[in-house]
Amino acid sequence: MGKVYETKIENFTGGISNDPRSTANGVSAMVTNFDIFTDYKRAIPYYSSEDGDSGSATSQKQNFAVALRTGTTYSLYGLGVVSGQTYAEVMYKDLTSGAANDLDDNAWASPTANQSSAGATSFNLFTYYKKTGLIYGARAGTHIWAFSPTGTAWADTSHALSYTNICEGLVHSKDDIMYVGYDNNIAKNNNGSWTDIALALPSHYYVTALSEYRDYLAIAVAPLSGYGKSRVYLWDRDSSLTTVSQSIDWGDGVIKVIEELDGRLIGISQAGGAAAAVGAYFDNSVILRVYDGYSAKQFAKLAGGVNAVTLYQARQKVRNRIYFMMSLRINGAIRDGVWSVGLSSSGAFAVSHERTPENDVVLGGILRGFIIAGDYMFISYTTAGSAFKLSKTDYQSYTASSIYESVIFSGGDSGLTKKLIGVTVTTEPLPAAGQVVLKYREDAETTYGTTIFTHTTDDSISHDAVNVESTGANLPEYSEIQFRIESTGGAVITGLKFKYEIIDKAPY
Repeated sequence: MGKVYETKIENFTGGISNDPRSTANGVSAMVTNFDIFTDYKRAIPYYSSEDGDSGSATSQKQNFAVALRTGTTYSLYGLGVVSGQTYAEVMYKDLTSGAANDLDDNAWASPTANQSSAGATSFNLFTYYKKTGLIYGARAGTHIWAFSPTGTAWADTSHALSYTNICEGLVHSKDDIMYVGYDNNIAKNNNGSWTDIALALPSHYYVTALSEYRDYLAIAVAPLSGYGKSRVYLWDRDSSLTTVSQSIDWGDGVIKVIEELDGRLIGISQAGGAAAAVGAYFDNSVILRVYDGYSAKQFAKLAGGVNAVTLYQARQKVRNRIYFMMSLRINGAIRDGVWSVGLSSSGAFAVSHERTPENDVVLGGILRGFIIAGDYMFISYTTAGSAFKLSKTDYQSYTASSIYESVIFSGGDSGLTKKLIGVTVTTEPLPAAGQVVLKYREDAETTYGTTIFTHTTDDSISHDAVNVESTGANLPEYSEIQFRIESTGGAVITGLKFKYEIIDKAPY
């Protein structure tokens, strides 16, 4: 036997890399339905999803907000449509569990005065402003509508505002004023008093997203043409001035997500795909950048090649992560649902595919919106047959597959042949329904067609496969190899290690 080498993976926090041969610490080719940021030493599976709305087919909820309903009681509100219409309807759930119309069932309650009477609603704006006690939306390109979460009033024409593009509003914590981006303008609502053009930006841009950044309002804008560079403006919110404090070149692609994380500004852009107004791209991708005080630097790029890529404007910051929605084909498979940007164990920003909308079902439709309320995640989407659905976290089961796919291992030289001697997956003590499946693909293989083992022994903390040719346990020879771990039933993954021998079959 030649010299034996060992590779150990005990850190999953590096997130997803588009470089399949990356040697960075903790990176993966893909990680789905695992929480990799909460505990730096474990990949923790998420619960599966279940039906989150008994009336989703007609209600079609696509945006969400938490608002004060009565007294000191806050509730979760969903923006959908009146059955058979395009105008708005708002329903709610209690932020509790164990009773009717709360987070752990699929029923939603109807407050009084919860429907618009005319005008197609926009799902981009659904913002609660506590100072006025109202949730604001937009309709028909002509007006801002207002709904009282107490159910006392609905005003279809609360404020006249002509727009073509509009984005989610933001109530800035510094001044408690609500800001809304529309076309190339920023409107503000100061306790019910509107200023339609508090700030005007260049007319070849449109506003896609707003965020706080220190005391500033960060304004993400994209070119109307669909081509060229996006920008982020930092505005001190002084509407008596016509200039911004800073204009940041955000690079190619249409920026759709902007948010502050760990004191730095993160922006996510889509290049090609549905982001382009005209033409076609051969490099459809999603690009993630961070502003370091001087410029916007790329820290991750997920490339879909010539395949369709769609980045959505929905986002939420919670648990020191930025959650966003995206669908793209990567590493040979369509990945859709809710993704996140978090911090790796080294303090670098990393990307993870957090949740799929419908467990192991390939969506085939369109993502619509999401919200995290406590430990529950709600995801709105349509199926391939255009049926509207709303899923939510099911705290009774782990039936969805949680997946980890390693980067490609070549042993430092893809020209040499290796023999896999043994491989081990380590876990937390395996629960009664826990299962770990280990697969691999080698060299030019495009699918994980070979299963090394399926492990289900209760309370075990590791499982091995050892090459013993005499017993038929013949592990492969390879030049390059990737591993895939599939966890169901709540199996928590703590590590992967393997040993291999280099078999020198080089021609010289």
